Amino acid sequence: MSFLNLKLRRDIFKNWTQFFSVFLMSFLSVLVFVGLQGAWGGLEKSLDNFTTTANLADSWVYSTGFTNEDIEKISELSGVEKVVEKTQIKVTDIRDDTREKYLSVDTYSSDNLSTPFLTEGHELPTKEEEGIWLNKEYATENSIAVGDAIQLKYREHQVKLNVKGFIQSPEKIYYTGTQEFIAPNYSDYGYGIISQRTLQQNFQYRGPSNVIGMRNAKNDIRKNIESILGVKQIAYYNRETLNEVANALDRVGQIRNLSYMFSFIFILLAILAMYTTIRRLIESQIKEIAVLKALGFSNLSIGVHYASYGFLIGGGGAVLGALVSPLLSWFVLNTQKDMFSIPEWTISYNYTSLIVISIVVFTCVLSAFLASREARIGLPVLFLRGGNTKNVHSIILEKMPFLWNALSFENRWAFRDAAINRVRMLMGIIGVAGGMMLLTAGFGMPESINHLVDKAYNQDFTYDRRLETTNFDALNDEFDGQSVQILPARYTPDDGYNRLLIIISKGSFVNMRTKDNKTVSNDGIYLTNGFAERANLKVGNKVKVRSSLDTNDYEFEVKGIITSETNQGAYIMQETWEKAGGKFAPHTLLVGANLAVSELKNNSNVESVINIVDQKENAYEFVESLSSIFMMIVVFAILLVVVVLYNLGTLNFVERTRDYATLRVLGFHKKELRRITMIENLFTTVIGWLIGIPLGLWFLDQYVKTFSTIHLEYTSYIGVLNLTFASLIVWGCSLTTTFFVGRRIQKLDMVESLKGVD
Repeated sequence: MSFLNLKLRRDIFKNWTQFFSVFLMSFLSVLVFVGLQGAWGGLEKSLDNFTTTANLADSWVYSTGFTNEDIEKISELSGVEKVVEKTQIKVTDIRDDTREKYLSVDTYSSDNLSTPFLTEGHELPTKEEEGIWLNKEYATENSIAVGDAIQLKYREHQVKLNVKGFIQSPEKIYYTGTQEFIAPNYSDYGYGIISQRTLQQNFQYRGPSNVIGMRNAKNDIRKNIESILGVKQIAYYNRETLNEVANALDRVGQIRNLSYMFSFIFILLAILAMYTTIRRLIESQIKEIAVLKALGFSNLSIGVHYASYGFLIGGGGAVLGALVSPLLSWFVLNTQKDMFSIPEWTISYNYTSLIVISIVVFTCVLSAFLASREARIGLPVLFLRGGNTKNVHSIILEKMPFLWNALSFENRWAFRDAAINRVRMLMGIIGVAGGMMLLTAGFGMPESINHLVDKAYNQDFTYDRRLETTNFDALNDEFDGQSVQILPARYTPDDGYNRLLIIISKGSFVNMRTKDNKTVSNDGIYLTNGFAERANLKVGNKVKVRSSLDTNDYEFEVKGIITSETNQGAYIMQETWEKAGGKFAPHTLLVGANLAVSELKNNSNVESVINIVDQKENAYEFVESLSSIFMMIVVFAILLVVVVLYNLGTLNFVERTRDYATLRVLGFHKKELRRITMIENLFTTVIGWLIGIPLGLWFLDQYVKTFSTIHLEYTSYIGVLNLTFASLIVWGCSLTTTFFVGRRIQKLDMVESLKGVD
């Protein structure tokens, strides 16, 4: 074994704490990025495998009924490759008398488009076969087994069907049952498939098909569909707008953006910590480098020797991080399994993981090589007697006697030292600011989503129940409430997607406010903020609206931008809509808490009931599905802040050892030296903290926007309590570092520190 290898082994044992610090940072850097990359890559691959195998449709059209002529015209549209029609009905599961449950039932076609995955039971139905195939999640939540009989109600018909199997549909990967829920609610909402014969004979359905799925190369065929169907069109969706598919695809992008944004800041700070640690380690061996040169070792061999420190430390940490990262990937994916209905889950990695691993290892190697450069290229005699002397210049404050003389000696020292060692000072500020950014985002993200839920269901909407009906006039005569009509609509100009049009009557249950704190009034149309920003629309602009079940365009002036996170689209009052020539035909009645449950039960005019309490609970379940990820980010951020600030504080002490020893010889007490250290650390922390707060709020805003979709608009929000908590962690780490450095001053060996001083 060579002399340099023996020295390397000795150094590892002698400086194991420094080695472990760099090892830990390289490990965490790779673990965080590769772990998150494996999660979003795995979710993307799992979705892609399912949708490809099932031959998922590209577009869907809902209508009051398709004729053969409609199907033929749509099939002839440019880019349309395949059209498959089916019938969809909404039924009520009445097995449980205590709570109504709702199913969306489709007829099954074997035309190889959006084919459901059979998880258990009999093979998928033929055209003549009786029975129903339920989605696995609904069956599990309601303790339904293959072979059980369920009682369903469709209009005035009650139907008893045997459960033939369980399925997972590629069209309902993220099935919420209704747009009023933002997360799956499998205990109350499910779906199933039946044969054409079961639809006609058991449910007595005699109407035409009302849904078509298409494979089409051209995505935007909205206007063509409108011209073909006219007033019969209910809605047009593609993979980006169909909630049940879009929310799953959007989650891939959300976790991917989270991975890149969080990992960028994390790795930047980790690189800072690794660089400072390796630099401190090698600079403590400057005399040893001089000895090696005196013994005849070349500059290159010494540089390679110290570069191997970085390679072994960084490489070892990076390799271990890569090996452990699948555990983190599976952890993140497991938090999402209750949200998505996918047959097989996997994790997947791509070349970016290798790039990040290479960057981490290269940084460690380069840091070690550069840190030894000064001693390698200098004369051995200079470093054997204690190193070079720094050139000291006056700072700006010294040229202002009235300010400079008013400062204590400790403060003068701190300002002078900061001016001389600008790079070290900058690294400290970056470390504190970066830590504050990560902690602000970590604490602010869950609070932002919780704020959305609280605002939506405590301020924007204050009803107790939403009653859905097909006989609105009769229901309105029975109960007092606020009428609401929700329609898909195409806006001109728009952002390329159909949006919701919410028409409301006068009432007190819909209370959204505009950016300038005004309510929706009878003077025009009001756009939600998410839609307005994407479509580049502002107050005063003119907007044309064409709603479903209508062929006319209605023009309105934009009178306000609503700060609503849900139901992205537009709100308009009934009076304004009818004045423009539109027809108000609501199917929803919002009612208060004064209405007893007994009044609704078995009421033939009530088709379904949604409690706002259930909507809140469902929304909090959505937050819960992400809370583990946010908690993981907070833990990693705290760990990173601790290591970065400790390393920077220790590096400062090493670089100032001789200064402290000199001051001690000149008669300064150790208490005064600790005060100097505290002032310097507080100065760095204050600047970094003040910079970190606005940067953290900006980072949180960008962070939150990655979760926004065309359906939901998230806005950043962090309360004083969480911001204070993040600040306390940063300050606590800084003060703890000061405490440990102060203890090292107590043990300062002045003889060793002043060796070689002329």
